[in-house]
Amino acid sequence: MRAVATHGRWIWGASGLVTTAVLVVPGIHLIASAGQPDQAQPQATATRTVTVPQPVTSVTVQSYGGPVQVTAGPVRHVQITEIIMYDQQAGGPNTVVQAVPGGPLSAQPAGPKSAYGGPASGPPAGPKSAYGGPASGPPAVAQSVSGGRLNLAALACASSDCSVSFALTVPSDVTVTATTQGGPVSVSGIAGANLDSGGGPVSATEIGGPLTVVTGGGSLLLDGLAGPLRVDTGGGPLAAQGVAAATATVTTGGGDARLAFSAAPDSVTVSTDGGDTQLAVPGGPYALTADSDGGPQSVGIATDPAAHPSITVISGGGALLVEPPAGPLPGRSQRAGEVRGDVPERGHDPSIVG
Repeated sequence: MRAVATHGRWIWGASGLVTTAVLVVPGIHLIASAGQPDQAQPQATATRTVTVPQPVTSVTVQSYGGPVQVTAGPVRHVQITEIIMYDQQAGGPNTVVQAVPGGPLSAQPAGPKSAYGGPASGPPAGPKSAYGGPASGPPAVAQSVSGGRLNLAALACASSDCSVSFALTVPSDVTVTATTQGGPVSVSGIAGANLDSGGGPVSATEIGGPLTVVTGGGSLLLDGLAGPLRVDTGGGPLAAQGVAAATATVTTGGGDARLAFSAAPDSVTVSTDGGDTQLAVPGGPYALTADSDGGPQSVGIATDPAAHPSITVISGGGALLVEPPAGPLPGRSQRAGEVRGDVPERGHDPSIVG
């Protein structure tokens, strides 16, 4: 990628959403359109940083293919970094307009400033592209804050050749709803989350409350959860440890499921539809229903049909293993029997009873 001259500095001014926000266009590079590797499209990259002064208790993000990362940190106000990739030659507005309380938030070239940081008067001068002629500005990223809810959406990228990635630092008591339509999602240290990646991978770490995840075929990596768990991976694999949820419902649609609890649950239901299942639970006894539909099956926990805590595991032909926890769950690449808790590969361990 060849560096090019930076366009002008861009300043956001608004009466009610941000304290500081600066956009720079550091360069232009070429990417190929899908299905047309020989026809590269000129792409510009813009980065924007925003601090939200209003109190925020929940965040909703729609990225339309871009990655979303939300991390709890020692902050009082939500901090947002957006990385916007777009085609400068495609045409479009030369400003970024935000739908926010108190009036629009717009990106404009630096110049004489009003009390809010924008130009004192007159329309903004359109920046020039690296290829000559007027360049279109970054696509609009809708933002609003209402009743403690912060909404972010890259609506323009739902139907145009652009991408917006969001990286947020939030207070630890914030909950998150994120929809990415194929983009990866990562959340850490927050109070709870409802995530739909549409095929992208999902990572969730140290979640303090409820977690609902739909991946549409993407993988889910979970490490640390205090609230209820609901998961549907649509064929993607699940690897979870440090789960202290009282209730968990997991459906993988053919993907493997490895799930280790750090506290005894009240109710667990796992269905893998052919994927291997490895479940590690402390305590017991449990009212257990385990059905591998002909696949290898092993149970190493205390069971009692009259017990109040219940576990239902249906693997649909996949290997099924339920046992007490024995440290972090190993990967399937390890041979069966080398580490306690590994799910044996089908047909490789005759000691497992069906």
